[in-house]
Amino acid sequence: MIQALSQTPGFEIKALSVYTLQLCSEPNDSYRRPNCFTFPSVLKACVSAFSSVKPIQEIHAQLLKLGTYSDVYVGSTLLDSYSKCNGIEFSQRVFEEMPERNVVSWNSMISAFAKGGDVDSAKRLFVEMPERNLVSWTCLISGYAQNGYFSETLATFENMGKAGVKPNEITLVSVISACANLGALEFGRKIHSFMENNHYNFDLFVASSLVDMYCKCGVVQDALILYNKMHLKNVVTCSSMIVGLALNGRPMEAIAIFEEMRFQCMIPNDITFIGVLCACCHAGLVEKGKFYFSCMTKEYSLVPKLQHYACIVDLLGRTGQLDQAYQFINEMPIKPDAIVWGALLGACQVHKNNKLGIFAAQKILELDPEHSGGLVFLSNAYARVGDWNGLKKVRRIMKTLGMKKVPGKSWIEVSNVVHQFFAGDKSHPENEKIYAN
Repeated sequence: MIQALSQTPGFEIKALSVYTLQLCSEPNDSYRRPNCFTFPSVLKACVSAFSSVKPIQEIHAQLLKLGTYSDVYVGSTLLDSYSKCNGIEFSQRVFEEMPERNVVSWNSMISAFAKGGDVDSAKRLFVEMPERNLVSWTCLISGYAQNGYFSETLATFENMGKAGVKPNEITLVSVISACANLGALEFGRKIHSFMENNHYNFDLFVASSLVDMYCKCGVVQDALILYNKMHLKNVVTCSSMIVGLALNGRPMEAIAIFEEMRFQCMIPNDITFIGVLCACCHAGLVEKGKFYFSCMTKEYSLVPKLQHYACIVDLLGRTGQLDQAYQFINEMPIKPDAIVWGALLGACQVHKNNKLGIFAAQKILELDPEHSGGLVFLSNAYARVGDWNGLKKVRRIMKTLGMKKVPGKSWIEVSNVVHQFFAGDKSHPENEKIYAN
């Protein structure tokens, strides 16, 4: 009964009530007392109902009291329950105290470390594992991808292939995400081809990740072809396509997809609106952008975030409506950040409005005194108007901060290997070949 209730949404508390009744049964009534088959379901119900470490600790204490703590399946579930409630230190303690571990225990601990951002510990544990399975590799690959270690994601995936382990769709979604963030188009295409040749299931999540990858790699036409083939789409898919089209110079198509979403009664999210507002910016559609911005609250009850306000400032600024952009900022219900003022500053640079630009730069520096863009603009602006005292003050600040040009960083993909370079960097292992010509 507890197992059935714990797996039914909304009945988790009922499952825990039945468990409490079992605890109150006679000590000699082994049939009704909780056992190693009961506790995994109880723990899962507890996580769903409370998402808190404290109730897990109470069950942990009962496990010790009833002597079922040594069961490897119970221990693995307890470890996983702690990690899902952000109790990584408790997960680690359970793992270290387990008298017997199986591959599930190891995988759960690797996943817990990865979710907590400790990828080094996850990798260390992975290396120490006596045996690995598909889940082990997927836990490490997903952990790398989720924590921004994209090059390591691809390298681990290649090692997985060398080990003869075939990936599943979950593994591949993480790899595609890494390709998207690295701009590793050829690697991403290789994965796409591999999936087609091996008859993988192109479910909604896989297809959406491919659409996002192609958009971020700048081949928006490939993304659009795949998007149009999809029979089922969700808000994530549509948002990826809208943002991709908007950022790749096809704003009207982005707006068309947004309108199609509305026609189909699909509810947009924050990212969707960033994409469509960005599209309006690139197309110079001021009134449409204002209309969509108002739709956020009036039609969809979404509270605009600073990024949305920055889009409207950018929209007004691009079309030369600097006074309206400044007024819009003053009427914001939330305090503008450096990004919002930066949008106005960028417009002032384009339209050569020195006075308002200086004001915007000063506002940025009030929020971030070390903001290089604000300092550089002020330096140039004071020089243009001959304010030598202001110029001297700004340059003194820049010198104190030791401001230097941050070297540019780029990636290039050669034979499915992603190489990273900094401007002027000659530390690459194949440096002599690179600079030979």
